[in-house]
Amino acid sequence: MVCICKKSMATLYSALPQIGITAQASMSLSVVDDLLALSQLLSTMGLPAPPWTPDPAWLELQLPQVALSASAMATISAFAQLRADMLAQLGVDLLAPGQASALTRLAVTMQARLAAMLAVNERLGLSATAQAWMQLSASLSASVQVQAALALGLLPAPPPPPPLAPWQTFLAMLRALLPIIAVSSQLNLNMTENISAQLAAQLRVMLAIRMPAIPPASLQLMASITGALTAMAQIQAALGVSDVLALGLPRVQVMVTERVNATVQAVQSATGMSLPSLLSLLNLLPRQPLSPATTATQAVVAAAMRINASALAAVNWQVPAVSALPVLSVGLPVVAFAAQLNAALGLTVSASPCGGTCDAAALMQAFA
Repeated sequence: MVCICKKSMATLYSALPQIGITAQASMSLSVVDDLLALSQLLSTMGLPAPPWTPDPAWLELQLPQVALSASAMATISAFAQLRADMLAQLGVDLLAPGQASALTRLAVTMQARLAAMLAVNERLGLSATAQAWMQLSASLSASVQVQAALALGLLPAPPPPPPLAPWQTFLAMLRALLPIIAVSSQLNLNMTENISAQLAAQLRVMLAIRMPAIPPASLQLMASITGALTAMAQIQAALGVSDVLALGLPRVQVMVTERVNATVQAVQSATGMSLPSLLSLLNLLPRQPLSPATTATQAVVAAAMRINASALAAVNWQVPAVSALPVLSVGLPVVAFAAQLNAALGLTVSASPCGGTCDAAALMQAFA
């Protein structure tokens, strides 16, 4: 049994006013903007990452090719992600006999809790919630990224990568295989055998999972709160604290400001340049191409070469978009919401009925 309990959600209800508090700027917006700009610049180059050291023998390889369209591959990847998320967050394997109904129960009880929350949504200003916490999370993430780049010696200017012209065809073919390599791991596929049969069998099981129709207003509310909780959980992990709500938003702002200022000082110390000067320099330099260091690795290439090329080419299905499949369009955000309730607030799904007050059975009966 898996459900979102009324009693557990009461904790979220009580926390909503504090989650929805409007953030007041406690750090220089120009400093934050410069830090975010530097982070974005690093991201466009795939940095921070170690130097890419490709094996020249890779140029002789004949990589398999994917026949699926990008849209079809995205849908299959979403199925694999749903299964992986349910396993990681709830210990439920959607492919195991008798366990898939847990996702239906989770969604049905979540639908009821969201409907109850809509009544208080407007006065709590939840649309501002995600923005406040996400701004702090973005500032902190940028700080962590720039610190990592400093540690790798990538600033003030990243070292030039090896010439990529001879590798363009290889890298393009390898990038096309990355989604199916990820899917094979998430679904435990044997890529040396009949991929089509394995995928078809697993997708049929997940396609049979029934989902309630959650109204757009409830989905929007869930997305807003999920965004805020995700940011809160990221802040907690980066700062090494267990409860940002207990600290309060003003104190968290101070802690993030201290981390941002320390990063700015580290940039100055390591490069002898202010953050604006460093940005100006990087914008004058020729822009480096996206580093393949984290995607074109020995392990990834080995996984690509294990793929049965003819079997992969046979997977040329016409697959509906994610939005057309309720098990994905409803299931993925519901599982993400449950995961962030746990990560940010320590609220877990219920594994057993909570006495005479449990309404999960009645909700499931009504849905049936």
